[in-house]
Amino acid sequence: MLWFTGQSGVYGRLATDTGKIDVYDAPRGPGPYGITTAPNGDVYYASLASSHIAKIAPGTGRATVLEPPTPDQGARRVWADSDGRIWVSEWTGGRLGRYDPATNAWKEWQLPGDAPQPYAVYADPAGIVWISDFGSDRLISFDPATERFTPANGEAAGVRQIHGRPGEVWGAASGQDALLLVRTASG
Repeated sequence: MLWFTGQSGVYGRLATDTGKIDVYDAPRGPGPYGITTAPNGDVYYASLASSHIAKIAPGTGRATVLEPPTPDQGARRVWADSDGRIWVSEWTGGRLGRYDPATNAWKEWQLPGDAPQPYAVYADPAGIVWISDFGSDRLISFDPATERFTPANGEAAGVRQIHGRPGEVWGAASGQDALLLVRTASG
């Protein structure tokens, strides 16, 4: 099953075995943007225009809104870490958020700098969270154990998506028409 979002106010799924597509209206209309699947199969999306995340019940397709603590934060992208916690880039709030489904608890951290704009987010296999910051044109790592942000070396203009594998973090830098590679100690 492949899940997708549509900023016009929809989200949906494609059954790859049959080609059947189901499309659902988002509970608050326009805004569904980023999407992720947790290790247990739960699906979450971020709603940029409506400033929330939502959990989708895979069986029914019904979405339940989950409110971050900061109003109008502009939830842009989401990523599930290996423990099933959901990391959220909060574009207009300048924060990194984390929702823990096991405890239904939120925590947020303000990104460094004068005008941070977190866009993409990715949790690597070692548990480090990576954020692209349009405000500083950098990739920034965040260590949840120490709650410290560390800018990566080099410019990272317009990184709209981050992914990786053990020892590598990849970013698509649309502002440079380039792919970025950060090698990490976990490799």
